[in-house]
Amino acid sequence: MTVAEPDIHDPSSDARRLVTALESATGLNGIAVDLGVLKILQKTLRQGQWRVTAASNGACVVAVYAGEKTDIYGVAFDIGAGMIEAVLCNLNDGKDVARTRMINPLVRFGADPVNRIASGMNKPADIPVMRDALRHALDHLCEELASHANIERNEIADAVFVADPVCHHLLLDLDPVDLGRAPFTEAISEPLEVKASELGINVAPDAFVYALPLIAHHVGSDLSAAAFHCAITEKDAPTLLIDIGTTTEILLAANDQILAASPPAGATLEGTGIEAGRHIVDGAIDRFQIDAQTFEPRFHVIGVEAWSNDAAFATQSDAVQLGGLCRAGLIDALAELRLSGLLGRDGALKSEMASSTKRLREEYRSYSYLIREFEPRIAMTQHDIRALQMAKAAVQAAARILMKQLGVTDLARVILTSGTGPAIDPLRAGVIGLFPDCDAAHLSFVENAAFEGAKAALISRSARAAIAGLAKRIKVVETVLDPDFSMEQIGATGLPHARLAFTKISAALEIPDNEDRAAERRGGRRARS
Repeated sequence: MTVAEPDIHDPSSDARRLVTALESATGLNGIAVDLGVLKILQKTLRQGQWRVTAASNGACVVAVYAGEKTDIYGVAFDIGAGMIEAVLCNLNDGKDVARTRMINPLVRFGADPVNRIASGMNKPADIPVMRDALRHALDHLCEELASHANIERNEIADAVFVADPVCHHLLLDLDPVDLGRAPFTEAISEPLEVKASELGINVAPDAFVYALPLIAHHVGSDLSAAAFHCAITEKDAPTLLIDIGTTTEILLAANDQILAASPPAGATLEGTGIEAGRHIVDGAIDRFQIDAQTFEPRFHVIGVEAWSNDAAFATQSDAVQLGGLCRAGLIDALAELRLSGLLGRDGALKSEMASSTKRLREEYRSYSYLIREFEPRIAMTQHDIRALQMAKAAVQAAARILMKQLGVTDLARVILTSGTGPAIDPLRAGVIGLFPDCDAAHLSFVENAAFEGAKAALISRSARAAIAGLAKRIKVVETVLDPDFSMEQIGATGLPHARLAFTKISAALEIPDNEDRAAERRGGRRARS
């Protein structure tokens, strides 16, 4: 637009004439000009010879540029407990321009949100340090994205983020301590817009950062964004969404209601505390198979095209640092051990099978399955298996509690999602019992649904409104307080379940020793007492 030049007979300020021109061009009234834009306004107007491009969010001018500017950009952040991912989008067409990611700097204060709250409780001085580390990380990611796209940072005029409640509060300089004690109350759960400059993020002068709404307790905005991306509504046939990460969250939609929970699974499914576990990096095993006759393994490694039993693998794998299984590989390995018959329904490696394969070895007063004998040694130990059993049992048990509360007996659909990385095989996740039995044809995996939901909110105001509305309709359930949770968790430690046959999963992949043992079950609370 062209802004009227100053005139000795018209004492209007540059800001007033800018707003007049903007109102004339857009039909919007009452648009504000704040200090960040005011600091560069006079120079920009004169540099552009009174022809400028203004970026506005409808209420406020967030940036002005000399001359005509055809492209403007925004950033969506997915602040995961272990990894922060960011995407730069062109706001004209919504297309990705650049992506980047980094390890969440808060990992040094604890692998998960609960440990970070504990750190802040034990040492209050850690809270501002965590806040500043998180803000610096987002600012650094913006710098990196701008560099990749060959743009100036002031061309980034908008941003959104999803996060767990602890990261959300720390970034906004809200005290997270109450999230660590019952009733786990947030300072705010509604959507919030904050100036990027207030968060130490150097982008367009008055650009805003939009915080997507939290749900409640320890269930963050990432789950509502994921549910939006997967188009889940309360009108659906019973649909279970599982977002696997350092903190796993689940959501069940059925019977005109949506319930959510954060099962006590810890970060085990991400490989934390697992001898064979590894982050999603080049050299990590992301796919794993066991030959049903020889019990020999073959695996695929991130960053290497050939499988381990291919002749080219030795040469190609020299370029990466081999070692460990990422989350997709861990689920595959547990499922393959079960399908091969080396692992019992109770999760114990079968000592009697040691005579059939050299891969099954006695060590640590128990047995381990040796995946790789040479350095680096990679093995699924009995300890690793037990840890994975407990983690997946917490998820399945929480799902069963939500099903009970909504009067659901059978799932019509199960959707798995996680951060950027190798796809999790939902069928093998069913084999280990990560979720209750479901028809294999109705299982799916969606890569990084939360991140995609955040990106939708960046480029669409209607998406922001839809996610906010969805978050309001989701009710959080503290599943561990349900009197049946312990019983459900004990049953769910079985692979796939200690008592219940998974006939639908087994119809697609035959699971040994998978008969229904429900008749052996002691009934009701009287038996438990």
